[in-house]
Amino acid sequence: MCHIYYPNIMNTHINYSHENRHLIVIEDQKYRQTISLEDETYSIGRNTNNSIIIRSQQASRRHGTLMRRKNHRNNTYSYWIIDGDLDGNKSRNGIYVNGEKCLIKELKNGDLINFGCEVNATYYASHEWSNTVTDITKTKPHKLTNNSPEVHSQYSLSQPHIDFNYDSQVLNPKDTLKAQEYQDALTKLPNKILLKEYLLNSLKNAKQYHTSMGVLLLDINHFKTINKNWGYPVGDKILVEVAQRLKSSLRDSDIVARWGDDEFIILLPKMSHGDDIEKITQRILKNVSKSLEISKTLLYLEYSLGCAIYPQDGESSNILLRKAEMELLNHKKEMISSDQKSNLTIDLKASKLLKAKTALQQALNQQELELYYQPQIKIKTGEISGVEALVRWNHPELGQINPQKFIPVAEQTDSILIIGEWILKEACRQNKAWQDMGLPSFIMSVNLSPLQLKDPNFINIVKQILRETKLEPHWLELEITEKAILANSELAYQVLQDLRQLGVHLSMDDFGTGYSCINHLPKFPFGTLKIAQSCVQTLTEKPETVAIISAAVALGNSLDLRVIAEGVETHKQLDVLQNLDCQEAQGYLLSQPLNCIEATRFLDLYQGSKISALLG
Repeated sequence: MCHIYYPNIMNTHINYSHENRHLIVIEDQKYRQTISLEDETYSIGRNTNNSIIIRSQQASRRHGTLMRRKNHRNNTYSYWIIDGDLDGNKSRNGIYVNGEKCLIKELKNGDLINFGCEVNATYYASHEWSNTVTDITKTKPHKLTNNSPEVHSQYSLSQPHIDFNYDSQVLNPKDTLKAQEYQDALTKLPNKILLKEYLLNSLKNAKQYHTSMGVLLLDINHFKTINKNWGYPVGDKILVEVAQRLKSSLRDSDIVARWGDDEFIILLPKMSHGDDIEKITQRILKNVSKSLEISKTLLYLEYSLGCAIYPQDGESSNILLRKAEMELLNHKKEMISSDQKSNLTIDLKASKLLKAKTALQQALNQQELELYYQPQIKIKTGEISGVEALVRWNHPELGQINPQKFIPVAEQTDSILIIGEWILKEACRQNKAWQDMGLPSFIMSVNLSPLQLKDPNFINIVKQILRETKLEPHWLELEITEKAILANSELAYQVLQDLRQLGVHLSMDDFGTGYSCINHLPKFPFGTLKIAQSCVQTLTEKPETVAIISAAVALGNSLDLRVIAEGVETHKQLDVLQNLDCQEAQGYLLSQPLNCIEATRFLDLYQGSKISALLG
């Protein structure tokens, strides 16, 4: 980058008048342009369609914008310079005012501007000019030569020589516009005022060119608790970090602004495809959900989102903003409702949940999570028909923690999305590894969380994992509970149909605990029916349980489904299941969940063995 140098105005003289005038002198190594600023906005850049053209190949086509703003308290106005255009496109090399790089800045009399290259400018705000002002739109810029007195051998220009009668034009600091009116002081992002300017301009362009645009609101959950527990300085550091991560997650044309205390707004002025909002949202969440190191402690935050898209959600800025805010509130309510319904023996205060989420994320990052595998056995032949992957947490201090204790917390804090993806990938990788070892091929069953079912990107995640692990889809089975299906049967139906089209097997888990899915079962693309452990354990104690399991087996056989009984722990339970014509079983009587090494040895030793050998 070239050194900043200063333009020179020769033989310019100022006469006093009551009308303020604004002037910008733009100069490079060959030309000087003197422009009187009178319009509301001026576009600046290399493109010849700009209001002000700067001649440099290093300059962007739309490098900056001058925007006039009035101070209604004293009826004066000043110009602000913005990096890029009002569509959100940023310049390539940035804009520097008095040597400081800035996104937006109010210009003061005598400010020196550099466009990140050999082009510089000086801004003047004074009373009416006595000389004739050169208008770039009417006359060619004045050409400087090597013999011109303004240029010396190093191509740097001398300091301005001008008499402004400066004392007569100094404004009271209280009457001048403040930078914070357009820029958030903490994050240095645009604030509400400037974002609305961007939004209005983007709407205008979207209407003119018949394109789509989006508004996305992001809120940091439990932020008041963070401020309370860690203090406001820590809260400020978090806001600055989140702001930077949001900026790095966006395309060049997108704009992020500070919208409230713990809320950010993202403007997506160019949406050429319907899935843009989904892709951008996933990228944002993936980036901001990474750990933050606060006082040598890793912290994982939770977020709520709300979005609105033009034109389907509204055609005015106010309607779009209200729609996004309503979506955000609904997301928060869903999370609160989920928290209230969870049967956790954990303090539901936000600070506890944040610590729990942090611990789970650390467990995953530090490889404390491990998969165990429980075989599924064909009762009549004794053959191993499949295995179910079960996650365990090997805590360095508490020892092994069962999933019944930490999975509900993971679902409550949305950590289950990351953990669930890891479980799915590890299970597929291990199944392919066993196949490559020459062991008989069988189905690997993986439990699916209700939150994964709601994740709009889940189908793509499954596709990617199968592609990366090179596992054929028909060797993977996903288990979904009755409760998850009934929570949103229409969504569940569509997701399950998409999964079945991939070739993945589907299993209804915990059947018999709700009974209400019996009428819905035929329309869902299930291949397996798993009888709940709670039913099997009361099989020999409650006669009505026998009737329930008998009905489940008959229903499964009539629909040509695999029927597996979970939680088989006694010979008597197994005998009753066999008499009821139940096809398969799993439980501690047959095998407890095994780690990778134990499961490999088990599969190799008992392949093709009869159940009597397994029980012996």
